[in-house]
Amino acid sequence: MTDKPHPPRLSGILILVILFGAILLIGDLTRRMGEARRLEQDLVYLQTEIARLELENIALATRVADATSEASIRAWAHADAKMIEPGERLVVPIAPEGSLPQPTATPTPTGPPPSNFDVWWALLFGG
Repeated sequence: MTDKPHPPRLSGILILVILFGAILLIGDLTRRMGEARRLEQDLVYLQTEIARLELENIALATRVADATSEASIRAWAHADAKMIEPGERLVVPIAPEGSLPQPTATPTPTGPPPSNFDVWWALLFGG
């Protein structure tokens, strides 16, 4: 019989080192995957926020254009600034003598605001 050379066996320490390295590699991969998922969610959120801000910018630009238009300025001048154009007369209605002014409703205070304990109690137990 001939003696065949046996392949060298991995020692227990080498197996533990490889296992430990694999665990660290898997942990790092999991962390990176979580970070990538969070970045994708942030991307979707920011894209939505950008779209919302672009729509708001368009709406504000429309309001600015409307506010600076000739017709809008003319309407403001007539209604609020009480300006008149040549050939017009400004008429301001005055209440007849002896008439009572229209009363305006004054809100009555309802008392002090509830305490935080009362708010939480109402939220948790109703009433």
